[in-house]
Amino acid sequence: MKTVLKTTLIGALLFGCLNFAAAQVNFGVKAGLNLANLSYSDEFEDPDTKMLITFQVGAIADIDISDNFAIQPGLLLVGKGARQEDSDLDFKASVNPMYLQVPVNFLYKGDMFYVGAGPYAAFGLFGKAKAEFAGEEDSEDLSFGNAEDDDLAALDFGANIEAGVTLGQIRIGAGYALGLANIIPSDQREGSDASIKHGVISVNVAYMFGGGDE
Repeated sequence: MKTVLKTTLIGALLFGCLNFAAAQVNFGVKAGLNLANLSYSDEFEDPDTKMLITFQVGAIADIDISDNFAIQPGLLLVGKGARQEDSDLDFKASVNPMYLQVPVNFLYKGDMFYVGAGPYAAFGLFGKAKAEFAGEEDSEDLSFGNAEDDDLAALDFGANIEAGVTLGQIRIGAGYALGLANIIPSDQREGSDASIKHGVISVNVAYMFGGGDE
């Protein structure tokens, strides 16, 4: 019985590998503008954050599973965060963490458009927190981890949606990434339900090699 089960599993794996090898894979590069913000739980007084303009850049791949459907993994450098300002107090501040983000979107591709959705996981790399008050500026590097002296948790994850138009090998799209992970370091929130989460609106352009969707 164990031998039959093992043979069946090996056969299924080989079949899956052959299907993957037979699938058409198109690679591309992607870059865009991000409008990032943070959402706070009710434990915080209204922080009145505003969208921070940042960017994303990286590589994607379409793994076609039929004429119209594809799986699209990616590897992107993605800027997130938020900003605050108070003109009455002559105060400005921003936090801009940069993440290595791995999205896996499931795409439907029409003749001149595409729509997609899927999960993402992101890992904090570096970033800056800046503040300006009464003409005095200060900035510091962000640290990622779960200790009490870290600024942000290292792991972020959530869900993407994206849609756009296809012009040959060029794609122009817009999307939203909804953060589901609490980015407060775990050692700072023991016994508390407080949470802060990312949200990012993006406008992007991608260039697909190997003939695009033709």
